[in-house]
Amino acid sequence: MKNEILSAYQNPEGTLNDRFGSRTDVRIRLMKDNKDRMQDVEKLTVLDIGCNNGYFVREAMRRGAKRAVGVDKSDCIKGAIELAKKENVNAEFWQIDAESREFRRHCPKFDVVFLFSVLTHLKDPESFLDWLDDRIRYKLFFESNHGEIHRNQIEMVEKHIHFAKVEYLGMSEVPEHPHHLWICRKSKEYIKYPILKIIPTEFVAVDNILGMTEDIAMNQRITYPLNSEKFKKLKADIKKRGIRNPVILEEKEGKLIGFQGVHRYLAAKQLGYKYIPCKIIRKNIVQ
Repeated sequence: MKNEILSAYQNPEGTLNDRFGSRTDVRIRLMKDNKDRMQDVEKLTVLDIGCNNGYFVREAMRRGAKRAVGVDKSDCIKGAIELAKKENVNAEFWQIDAESREFRRHCPKFDVVFLFSVLTHLKDPESFLDWLDDRIRYKLFFESNHGEIHRNQIEMVEKHIHFAKVEYLGMSEVPEHPHHLWICRKSKEYIKYPILKIIPTEFVAVDNILGMTEDIAMNQRITYPLNSEKFKKLKADIKKRGIRNPVILEEKEGKLIGFQGVHRYLAAKQLGYKYIPCKIIRKNIVQ
């Protein structure tokens, strides 16, 4: 293999291997930490933005992902493709600028997204994160860029993407070159109920939705009161950016009954919404 077809991220000795091996090992260890979080990609779709030589894309396929795509605008994609062929891994790699109009227009939704040490390389990170919010169905693995000063990048991520839970996993590089890693989870609705992926979004009158009361909200397995900071944060986010995840309803005997998203519903109702985006589970829907 000639060196000119290798990526700019080839190893110093000129061989085609995964670069940043030590950091990759640390990332994997942090992701495992009692529960193998990487195993959560089984039967899911995975996107790695800024994938370099594509280790996590190939690893996702080895762990049973339904589809895994790596994106990078540099020639490192050539190395990623060669490594996938060498390892006989059916992964996809796209050489394209993730901020380009074409990528944003045609990139589908993915269940799991990796965004490792990317934000400082973006021209407009806040606009990019706004766009990315609509492309993540379930989970984001986020790593801040080099330097302790960039640890607060997670605040920008949380400002533009609404998550049900954000968990700090730890430092993903040696203290002299700090990077920090988080796992950010949205609601598990699309994972627990994959049929939701094929149900279209409809706009439903708030007054036509039944069974979404404060009592119901407080009797859920995971809940928080309407006077809590978490609910106030959700309400402020909806006021500023709208309802980003449709409320899930179930049709029973011609009535629309709340199924998932009671806090979103109550926040929207307090804000004076007349109609909200919903997905309706009906008996005649075939998965």
